[in-house]
Amino acid sequence: MSALRELGARVWCVATPDIYARFGDQAEVESAVLVSDCTDVEEILCALQREGLSPSDFDAVCSQQEFSLVATALLGAELSPIKPLTAALLRDKYLQKSRIAEADIPVAGCRIHPDLAALDSVSDQLPVVVKPILGASCANTYVAWDTQEFGHAIAEFRTSGFNGPFLVEEFVTGAEHHVDGIVRDGELLFLGISRYLQNVIELRSGVLSGSIALRPVLYPSLYEKVSSLARASLAALGHRDGVFHMEVFVHGDEVTFSECAGRVGGGPIDQLVSAHFGVDLHLEWAKTMFGGPGPVTAAPSGEVHGYALLMAAGTGTVRAIPSRAEFLAQDGVVSGRPMVGVGYRVDAPTAASDVHIGEVVVRGATEDDVVKRLHEINEWFRAQVVLG
Repeated sequence: MSALRELGARVWCVATPDIYARFGDQAEVESAVLVSDCTDVEEILCALQREGLSPSDFDAVCSQQEFSLVATALLGAELSPIKPLTAALLRDKYLQKSRIAEADIPVAGCRIHPDLAALDSVSDQLPVVVKPILGASCANTYVAWDTQEFGHAIAEFRTSGFNGPFLVEEFVTGAEHHVDGIVRDGELLFLGISRYLQNVIELRSGVLSGSIALRPVLYPSLYEKVSSLARASLAALGHRDGVFHMEVFVHGDEVTFSECAGRVGGGPIDQLVSAHFGVDLHLEWAKTMFGGPGPVTAAPSGEVHGYALLMAAGTGTVRAIPSRAEFLAQDGVVSGRPMVGVGYRVDAPTAASDVHIGEVVVRGATEDDVVKRLHEINEWFRAQVVLG
């Protein structure tokens, strides 16, 4: 919203009451249109009508939220930079991977199983990854190496109440990287690659979740391969204007497509890209709402940067948590903040990659320095968080 305002836009925001409570008094919001579900086209349209408005009253209808991309595309029609078909391809992992495979881009094979009973046939095809078709942030996502892990995934689905349909993917070997960039009029204007500390699927085992931004001068071959894959993938998905957050697996000289979202990456990835590559993804996204301008000027840092999502050491109610000022007082911290306050209940600290209570971006002279610093900050944070 701030980026849109910076370019002179008056911003109306469709929001749920809890989100509105966080920004309702801020100057960048012209007005809030309150709904109970930001993905429900019917409810959004009715709420606009109650305010005497319709989508055609606006110059642009847009979103940076994963789950509202399709609703935005449907409501905005020609006023949305992402069209309905592309929005569906960016959200539906089966449609996405099928379109990528049709374009002869390396990608894991996948198939849909309608319910838990249908998953029984998968147990003799391990290893596989099982997930919701329209999921995000690794929620309800499991890798099953053997029948015991497969049985655990089934039990977790039953406990969560998620009964399908399921997407079952072939397991892809390699180190997972995230690719964040800008595309305008179908032209790739910027791309930055970061390597995850551990593959995101391993989050449930309690590993530190985060990544290291890779300097293009040190990885020229990787940047060439990933840029080629990104261009072909974006073209196949029809994503011609905006930002993207893509994930790929790198195994030796092979790069395999994993997923692509039409938004800025979650957590502090925006701050990582800003610190390391000198690019404001939010501002560049906002520029696409007004048709340009280009190109994007990056200013890569001579240092290495990385981020981490910080979890609590257990479960319970937060009694104490480090402040933003305490984060910035730590050695090498570029930005950091608590994501919750005192009184917040931590129930499942490793349920998904977006379930974290703190985040940090750090800098260092080398990748090893940054990895070491991220682990040190993680230990410091866990020691400072008091649960009761």
